[in-house]
Amino acid sequence: MEKYRELQKGDGAQLLEILNQLSAVYSHAYFNEDDLINDESCNCLVVEKDENIIGFGSLITYHIPTKGLIGRIEDIIIDEKHRGAGLGRGLMDELIKLAKEKKINYITLTSNPSRIAARKLYESLGFEACETEVFKLEIKK
Repeated sequence: MEKYRELQKGDGAQLLEILNQLSAVYSHAYFNEDDLINDESCNCLVVEKDENIIGFGSLITYHIPTKGLIGRIEDIIIDEKHRGAGLGRGLMDELIKLAKEKKINYITLTSNPSRIAARKLYESLGFEACETEVFKLEIKK
């Protein structure tokens, strides 16, 4: 039976295997398990089955002066061997429940257009595609 739980110390190695399925070009160079666990604005959940991590998702919370407390869902992934069993929906339900508990005003997320199943899931949960495009500036250290 699968269970949804918070990210814990020691989950990192298994989690990296799952995150690598997000994209062939996705870089996890900045992944730090301790930072994720200790950051109060980052709520990371894993999906676990038979003591193995088979899914992951995070809810990041932040304040915007004109909008209040906002949530952003990031890095939703279910291991490719376990997709199609409703685990992504279960994970999203848990993150939305957490957002409601935190009294978040609304949640945003982005999804690559090639992730058709994921986009259908988000729409079925009430998420709407926005007209705005995301801009990004990478700051090198």
